[in-house]
Amino acid sequence: MTQQAMHAQMGGETGGGEELVAAGVVTFGLEYRTNVGAMDDEGICIHVYGNDLEDEDKELLRFDCFRIGPHYHYRNKSVSKNERLELDFTAEGDPLAWTLDKIQNRLPIMLLRCEAESTARSVDQRDVEAALPHIVAWAETKTHNRG
Repeated sequence: MTQQAMHAQMGGETGGGEELVAAGVVTFGLEYRTNVGAMDDEGICIHVYGNDLEDEDKELLRFDCFRIGPHYHYRNKSVSKNERLELDFTAEGDPLAWTLDKIQNRLPIMLLRCEAESTARSVDQRDVEAALPHIVAWAETKTHNRG
């Protein structure tokens, strides 16, 4: 499902609209971003939105699985939070595989760090597990189409 973005404006360009995958109290937003920053970086971007947030900017986590500078954000506009952390290729390996592992195994605790306690405590792991095959298939299509 593609619709209006539920996050703040970011740098770079996207290849088409954002694909949204509902998973209970969260929705995953999937984009392929290009021309990002001075390094002209690119890669898969996975947003995690809190459906129960009242603000228009519902983004709580963003995983930027970029080719050169992969990183992720703990976000929550309602408490003015935007903490960016870099990924270490040596320790973490492939950024997309790392991201999928965190979504599958650490999502509620990461949402707590975003100060989104209600969302974190309401996550149903079955909803997340049901969404993961769609996220993986979408990511494989995008990375395959890029070469």
